[in-house]
Amino acid sequence: MIPILFNETATDFTTFGIGVLRECTSCEVTEERNGSFELTLKYPTSGDLFSYLKNERIIVAKPNDLSKNQAFRIYKVTTPLKGEVTVYAQHISYDLATIGVMPFDIENASPKYAIDQVLLHSSIPNNFSFQSDYLTVKQFKVSKPVSIRSLLGGSEGSILDSWGGEYEWDNFKIKHHTHRGSDNGVVIAYGKNLTKLEHESDITDIYTHILPYGVIKDDNDKETVVTLPECVLPLASTILKNGKVYIRDFTDDFKEDERITEYELRTKANVWIKNHPLGVENSSIEVSFEPLWNQSEYAAIHERLSLCDTVTVKHSNLGVTAKMKVVKTVYDSLKEKYKSITLGTLKASLTSKINDLENVVTETKKSVDRLPSLLNSAIDSATKQITGNTGGSVVLHSNSNGTPYELLIMDTEDINSAVNVWRWNLGGLGFSSHGYNGPYETAVTGDGAIVADFITAGSLVANIIKAGTLSSNDGSSYWNLESGEVVLRAYATTASVEEQTNRIDNIEEQKMYRLVISSSNGNIFKNGNISTVLTATVFSWDKDVTDELDDNQFIWTRVSSDTEADKAWNSAHFGGTKSITITNDDVKARATFYCDLIDTSTRESLLG
Repeated sequence: MIPILFNETATDFTTFGIGVLRECTSCEVTEERNGSFELTLKYPTSGDLFSYLKNERIIVAKPNDLSKNQAFRIYKVTTPLKGEVTVYAQHISYDLATIGVMPFDIENASPKYAIDQVLLHSSIPNNFSFQSDYLTVKQFKVSKPVSIRSLLGGSEGSILDSWGGEYEWDNFKIKHHTHRGSDNGVVIAYGKNLTKLEHESDITDIYTHILPYGVIKDDNDKETVVTLPECVLPLASTILKNGKVYIRDFTDDFKEDERITEYELRTKANVWIKNHPLGVENSSIEVSFEPLWNQSEYAAIHERLSLCDTVTVKHSNLGVTAKMKVVKTVYDSLKEKYKSITLGTLKASLTSKINDLENVVTETKKSVDRLPSLLNSAIDSATKQITGNTGGSVVLHSNSNGTPYELLIMDTEDINSAVNVWRWNLGGLGFSSHGYNGPYETAVTGDGAIVADFITAGSLVANIIKAGTLSSNDGSSYWNLESGEVVLRAYATTASVEEQTNRIDNIEEQKMYRLVISSSNGNIFKNGNISTVLTATVFSWDKDVTDELDDNQFIWTRVSSDTEADKAWNSAHFGGTKSITITNDDVKARATFYCDLIDTSTRESLLG
């Protein structure tokens, strides 16, 4: 494909824009997994569009064999050399690095909901959208103004830091995958097409211990540092002989109403360790291979590979057989062929396995949403217990041949001292609070038997219960499942049950509105230079319903030190509009603007 040049503000790339860059001599697109995504183009000074190649303008080009054309914003044009310039451009998603986000905090958020809120709290309007196949919910907190791109990845507490995953950038769409790419059975082997294999081990980011601490401030801003009596917590490290301590401040991990205690500090540190395996060796394998231009295998090796796809690398002499991921591609957009493909080792960690487990739990919850609320509550409780695990040790038992036959998850590494033990082998899965040898009070065995004290203790949750009447011990409260009659100690009958059901239905039918005001030019103005558009956006639950509402339902008010001027301003804006333009005439010294959503028939607020 021949690249196309567009204006700085273009969002529709289906046209020919300013023009087609026909005279360009080369155009390469480099993309890394969760990393850089850039275009480099060479263009002669004699070309028709040379004078139009300016910073901020957009070049649309083909980035690989499978993706649609992508937009890249120019950030540098070199000085002409031998009648030619080099143009450097970054993918349009880099615009997110220049859009700020105001602080907010969400208790239970999926990645999709978290970034939707990020986009909602952004300092300026933008055209970006976000999608993710992750359903796991976690706390997501923006404690200070930062850029949107840093919240996607590259900073502590970001989407990648909290959930992991792999990004796919599709112009203004941000796609967050659990696993991007696929395994199409491509093999690169010694003696066939493999030309070079290099193994690299990096211990820079490996630690043996973590030293957590938190800072408490009293009313006089006097600081008290809280540490653990044991000072450090161990990390799993199999290669380091000398101690190496990672020091981390956990103060910001505590909410305002949470006390920083030794117990809570230890708990938060263990959770953090689970999600940040600093004791894992950073190992990688890089290979080079011949494209096999004239062989049939070429189509399978190159043309069907894309970023994050998996291939198999074999080197019999070195004893290497490894599944590897495409971590970097360099694509010739003019010839529409890969110039190079870089492979990296796939690393598996306990964290990734736990995240996978969380996703399984979440998917299970999703599939039973139609079940009674008690069952959903039980699933929620189980999810919290599994995802809120504060630590433990994983031990694999192997036979004399080195083949694993049993998985243990224990509260200590030593089988002799462990008290709480999960034991999984061919015989079944069981939990014991009395050590490795049991007894196993909770178990699922290979013959289909289930032993669970929770069921026999009097709490039963199920999808279907077949019974005639459910009754209290004394018979004063009962539910006849065949007739539908319900009596609860003589003060609740079928009539009252029906009444409460109707009330619940009425609540569910009500619209719960939430109004958010955004400013096109920030929220703070200095030196009397004021020019911005305030826009009101209304949500019913999490759905944007602004377009469904009439302009006259939006009533703007101003509050300042001049109450008489406020009355005049409010009267002038009584007619209703979804957005207003604020200038110097609207703010003399200091003013705050509000927007209310009303019922036009009653003039009452709908915001509660």
